[in-house]
Amino acid sequence: MKGFAGDQSIIGKEMLNFETATNIQSKLHAIGRLDAATTGLLLLTNDGNLVHQVTNPNAKQDNKQSKSVQKTYEALIMGHHELPEASTTVSATSETYPLVTLLEKGATLSPKHGGQTKPVDDLTILSHPTASTTLVSITISEGKNRQIRRMFHSIGSGVMKLHRVSVGQLSLAGLSSNSTAELQE
Repeated sequence: MKGFAGDQSIIGKEMLNFETATNIQSKLHAIGRLDAATTGLLLLTNDGNLVHQVTNPNAKQDNKQSKSVQKTYEALIMGHHELPEASTTVSATSETYPLVTLLEKGATLSPKHGGQTKPVDDLTILSHPTASTTLVSITISEGKNRQIRRMFHSIGSGVMKLHRVSVGQLSLAGLSSNSTAELQE
């Protein structure tokens, strides 16, 4: 539902809300959020406990240990980026390969935007669509507002497109754009 803004949007003289937009007559909560410029997987549930477990980094999971749920995105970023070979020395790495900073240290955001992030769980270069862009897969286990966009900005890059492909074990595999799938326990 790209561009859906929620209860505060007024279309003509009518309020556009979730029930009107989806024709689902149940109180559902979004697990996480996607900003207007981001596409991809959005989980909706009527299970408040599930919302808490996925969105609260300190929530106890079934195995009773605190473990954050990983979210994986594909991001088209500005600049031609590479990751070093395993034999590259660390001293030259962060200046030559800015993406390494996100893998090793995370990003320093302003205090207003959540401060220091955790290092990313995984970062893979998928391709170079043009000479001045890089398509990456990035996995994080935090969920600060606009975190991925701000992390890339902190290393001098910017995000041109951002698409969430998975949340935990759930992925978009097998789903076409603008489609839904009902999940059971």
